[in-house]
Amino acid sequence: MSDLVLAADLGGTNLRMATVDAAGVVAHLVKRPVPEDVSPHQLVAFIDKIAGQVLDDVDRSRIAAIAFTAPAPVTDDFDGVLTKLPNLGSVTGMNLKVELEKLFSLPVVIENDATAAAIGENWIGASRGVENCVTVTLGTGIGGGIIINGRPIRGKDGIGGEIGHMTVEPGGRPCKCGNQGCVEEYASATALARMAVDHRHPARSSLQLYESWQQGDPIAEQIFATMGRSLGQMLAGLANALNPEMFVICGGVAEGIDAFGDHVRTEIAARAYPAAAKTGVVVKGELGDNAGIIGVARSAFVRMGTHSIEGL
Repeated sequence: MSDLVLAADLGGTNLRMATVDAAGVVAHLVKRPVPEDVSPHQLVAFIDKIAGQVLDDVDRSRIAAIAFTAPAPVTDDFDGVLTKLPNLGSVTGMNLKVELEKLFSLPVVIENDATAAAIGENWIGASRGVENCVTVTLGTGIGGGIIINGRPIRGKDGIGGEIGHMTVEPGGRPCKCGNQGCVEEYASATALARMAVDHRHPARSSLQLYESWQQGDPIAEQIFATMGRSLGQMLAGLANALNPEMFVICGGVAEGIDAFGDHVRTEIAARAYPAAAKTGVVVKGELGDNAGIIGVARSAFVRMGTHSIEGL
């Protein structure tokens, strides 16, 4: 019986792959760093190798579909060609869907990584039962997944949810997307590590900076305050534009939400309409790094007819 999806979360830093069942249970998880400047050919070989490790003790006849996230725009009728990849530019132009179909000879579903995280959290995570929510993924970059009236918003060109490239500092730091002053340059893990260097702080990662914050380090506090203000400015705009019931903060940086969460909430309260600020509560995701894998598996189950959700 084909009752599993082979699901993977392809990011700018890591590839996470696992099997997911119809209840959202993740098993046989393998996580590996994506090779730097990986070519399309190398990425296919890398995926094949990791899939072999995931499926080493799994009956392959149980795999009904392949489900992948990508840090790229994905439309409702996505053809599989990867574009606009600020954090994985070496595979720009690759048709991921076609390559996966050739590799596995199974149906393939692809979602934007942050949209997948939003679907996962809305299925069995922090925003389950919530009709209107925005999920923010804080990692190497910043992504966003928007669900309105129970439906993921992808937009005509698949750019719906690209909140990491909303401007918070006009004329600010150059971003890989070509803009300047994107919130990604002030509130991502990469940005935190860079700000630590700028402040001559010994931390070289967002985790090390958070550990310093836990010890009462004033420079770490200052950096997280800057991050929280930038993130809060962006979310205040979304609160006014979309009036969501919830903002779900996911990704590796979300583990340090106690260092920046209050700054985010303060900024939203100061900048959004009072009713929108009150309605849009800020919470930490519940699914951790598995949100994207679970969400894209959900999309695959829906498209196979195993799950029925209008609009997904």
